[in-house]
Amino acid sequence: MIYLFVGEDELAKQEKIHSLKNEILRPCALQDNPSSIAKRGVWAESFNYEALYAKELTLSLLNEALSRVPAGVKQRLLVIKGILKFKDNFQDFLLSRVDNLPNDIILVFDIISMPREQNPLLNKLLKVARVIHFKSKKKTNAFDLAYEIERKQVGSALNILADLFRAGEKPERILGALSYRFTKQNLNLWVGLSDAQPLPSGLDERMKKVDLLLAADVTIKTGKLKARFALEMLVVRLCKLCS
Repeated sequence: MIYLFVGEDELAKQEKIHSLKNEILRPCALQDNPSSIAKRGVWAESFNYEALYAKELTLSLLNEALSRVPAGVKQRLLVIKGILKFKDNFQDFLLSRVDNLPNDIILVFDIISMPREQNPLLNKLLKVARVIHFKSKKKTNAFDLAYEIERKQVGSALNILADLFRAGEKPERILGALSYRFTKQNLNLWVGLSDAQPLPSGLDERMKKVDLLLAADVTIKTGKLKARFALEMLVVRLCKLCS
């Protein structure tokens, strides 16, 4: 059996692989108790499950992985990620194997998105594999971060911040977006106020946000703290102030 996973949702892919593991590597009988099933599953997985990355493979390692036989169960589960990174000789090798794979292997090919250009291996897999499409992951931005801060969701905000750094977003752009969001709020409150009018409720707390943003800007520019740590501290402090 061959699967082709297409999409960016890594969590959903892992859930599907976990389901395949339960189906293939954890066979159980009616008399089995949960403890024995779990122990047998861990042992079976160590011998019969592999996740390989195309960019790290050699032809000999790939051939060996495809040629191994199951131990203690009927089938092995082999996942190969990033198959569009395969060179022509790898693709030719796999094209010669996918039509006559032994029944004792379940093979999962994984790609992030469908390429625009023609790919012989992918064209073949679209004909012979069970294709499963996973939703594309929404790209986060600094305004998503600001939204989570306003909701006081510290954990979610820190996760978004980590995603932004992984995506290569520059600290000054993140800080700039936060400054725009929270400074704009204060400007909207001040517009139209006369000297005789009382300050709007919560304005003092909003001013504290601006102070925190300015302090973080100075900290980053002077190198007192690493930018990532300074922004993490800023996010936590802003979440505590938001009302």
